[in-house]
Amino acid sequence: MKRNTGVVLLAEQALHETGAHPENSRRLPPVIERLRGSPEWPQLHVLEPKAAEFTDLLRVHSEPQVELVRDSVRNAPTWIDGDTPVGPSSLEVALKAAGAGMTAVDAVATGEADGPASLFALIRPPGHHATTDRAMGFCLFNNAAVAARYARDRYGLERVAILDWDVHHGNGTQDIFWSDPATLFISLHQWPLYPGSGWLDEVGAGDGRGFTVNLPMPPGSGDREHLEAMDRIVEPLIEAYRPELLIVSAGQDGHAADQLASQMITAEGYMLLAERSAVMADRLGIGLVALHEGGYNLETLPQLDHSVLAGLGGYEVDLEEPFSLSGAGSAAWKERLEEILGVQRQFWDL
Repeated sequence: MKRNTGVVLLAEQALHETGAHPENSRRLPPVIERLRGSPEWPQLHVLEPKAAEFTDLLRVHSEPQVELVRDSVRNAPTWIDGDTPVGPSSLEVALKAAGAGMTAVDAVATGEADGPASLFALIRPPGHHATTDRAMGFCLFNNAAVAARYARDRYGLERVAILDWDVHHGNGTQDIFWSDPATLFISLHQWPLYPGSGWLDEVGAGDGRGFTVNLPMPPGSGDREHLEAMDRIVEPLIEAYRPELLIVSAGQDGHAADQLASQMITAEGYMLLAERSAVMADRLGIGLVALHEGGYNLETLPQLDHSVLAGLGGYEVDLEEPFSLSGAGSAAWKERLEEILGVQRQFWDL
């Protein structure tokens, strides 16, 4: 079934100059070129992002963290940490990246019959590693967290769910919402892997206990494992929580050819993750905002992002997989799944 979807395009993304870094300005142009040449392009909603204001950032970040990014950019080119470079225009681009999530929230929150049910923001720098008080892991500001808090403040939402399927744990998003029951955070990520957090017993604290859900996926996990995780844990929890908005931190770096991890998700797997998310949002009668995170193989990323958009919109797309995946999968997954279920049954009826 076709669903109204579209993209938020950040025209200034190349101004965030990172040189030969894996997170670089060459990542997104081939994605956009592929989408512009697709048969569904004329039906897509195509939006430009507004820039986030500093007050928007301060809903989730400390003032010293925001000032550190601003001061670093003034002294650019430089590195905030060993993974996170900035250039002279990085602050401008980062504000637009954060604003893209807010723009998408505005569009899906209106509920207009001819408006988009979902939007995929093609943005950089990514965001999910940025904590309350630290920029790290290629990320300056936490785009998903900014969008979630904006949605709650602007539209009075009481519950927002964030699903993070980037191959790296969204430690920043977890940090920001650790004690906050108004945001359900669910992360599927390879473990062990950078940044070293996200074990299954990290469940939040205080009033937020039980609203942080970590699914540390064993290395080698592919479509079967991730879709079973969706079936057994992710979808039941989100439907029980009944959010008023679903935000997806969509990183496609769990693909078999991505150089920064060891997972085996295929283009079809990403399409199905997006499709499951969109169908679930439809069932709940809520909007969906997907924000680009990782994905670093320049040859495969256009196909993977196209597959995500196709899943959101119910479009057909070329899913031919150029890599041999015979024997793909994780023998450790069955035991890991039972461990995760054992933890989550303390809080949820699974």
